[in-house]
Amino acid sequence: MLHRLLVLTLASLTTGLALLPASAQESIPLWKYVETLPNSPAGRYDDMTWLDPDRGWVVNLTGEIWHTKDGAQTWTRQALNPQVRYRAVACRDYPSTATGKEVCWAGTVISEGAGNSSGMLWETRDGGEHWIDITHRISGTLPHGICGMASIGNKAWAVGAYYGEPTILRSENGGETWVGTPVGGLAENLIDVYFKNELEGYATGGTEGLSTGTAVVLRTLDGGVTWEKMFASSLTDGAQAEWGWKISFPTEDVGYISVEYNSSGAPTAKVLKTIDGGASWSEVYVPGSNSSAGMQGIGFISPDVGWVSGRGVTSVTTDGGDTWMQLSSFNPGTGNGQMDGAMNRFFVVNDTLAYGVGLRLYKLTTSTATSTSLEAKPLPEAFSLGNPYPNPFSDQARVPYRLDRASMVHFKVIDMLGREHRAFPSQYLQPGSYELVWDGRNEAGIRVSAGGYIFLVDIGESIETKRVVFVK
Repeated sequence: MLHRLLVLTLASLTTGLALLPASAQESIPLWKYVETLPNSPAGRYDDMTWLDPDRGWVVNLTGEIWHTKDGAQTWTRQALNPQVRYRAVACRDYPSTATGKEVCWAGTVISEGAGNSSGMLWETRDGGEHWIDITHRISGTLPHGICGMASIGNKAWAVGAYYGEPTILRSENGGETWVGTPVGGLAENLIDVYFKNELEGYATGGTEGLSTGTAVVLRTLDGGVTWEKMFASSLTDGAQAEWGWKISFPTEDVGYISVEYNSSGAPTAKVLKTIDGGASWSEVYVPGSNSSAGMQGIGFISPDVGWVSGRGVTSVTTDGGDTWMQLSSFNPGTGNGQMDGAMNRFFVVNDTLAYGVGLRLYKLTTSTATSTSLEAKPLPEAFSLGNPYPNPFSDQARVPYRLDRASMVHFKVIDMLGREHRAFPSQYLQPGSYELVWDGRNEAGIRVSAGGYIFLVDIGESIETKRVVFVK
């Protein structure tokens, strides 16, 4: 199944680890850089899935799908379309043994909403030799994009998006057809989905959107037909908004969800944790991760041992989140450090094999971390977003921003209900200071109605928003 993330496995790597404090550096497993996969030109690979130790796929926002069939020794780029922003991927073995191929789906955030949503969902039924747009197979409600996917047996699910009407897609026939169900009464955005089995699943996102609101956890016990809200977080001091990002269940009872922030400062990061199988959740803070504090990729290899990453910082715990240590990011020049601060997905393949993907691909080894790889030297912020001016505006609004690393930049203008009005061309920009100018017009060149709007910038590593008021 897709990202049965870091299930209680890798026992040989963690024997006795849960009994040690985070300071017991010699017992923390080490992540090693897998140099056969090129760095992501988007600044981060957004998702990854494996069917077995040999077959894996990774995707990113620059329209790339990479595939290995020899255990990451070599990789083939199966797709390259800069206009298609792949955010999620799921695979399963094709039911017919005669073909010997795999069926995979890739979800994107290219969509501009219902009515213009071609390219949202892609499929291959020949192991990736051909990827086709199957958005037309979706009936019911269309999301504004797909941010997370899961698959078990003949069933598959997808959720999205991080803005617009929150929707859960469900297929019960191996992806032949999909049905979209809105869950706007339970959440206002959705980022990730995880299923324990064909009936019990979880989805996470936010209660109100990206400019206000808190993290939310939804649960289904009937395969995704109906959902209920299990938890809504409390807004962290210093955060403007927060939402759930990625889900990891190391056991049936213990699970974790990373929490992303929209903030202009550096509030302490946090994750959500359950110890009763998802019936109740608590908030666990991650001291030391205060670089805008948004957490994204999360993965636990046991109830106690896990990693959480985002905004240039990766932290590790060996006691279920009671204490944390920040890792030194991998330095390709020296070989020191482990992983980078842009990790977005962790995946356990079997009892002795796990991967994590961010700017690069990393593999969890039987080696143990050294003091060099555990020094707290997080990467700098990828970018900073200034306040729009003038605000309110009637002619033009300008939004200054600065990139500290070369990044693919995506700007949108949405309203307070999450409806998209303008999508600016995506650009790959070098480090430096820039400014976006909006003249208050939508995609058709027509002035929008007076009111509040949101500038949404997504550089892959993180999402930021700024509010602006348009007056006539």
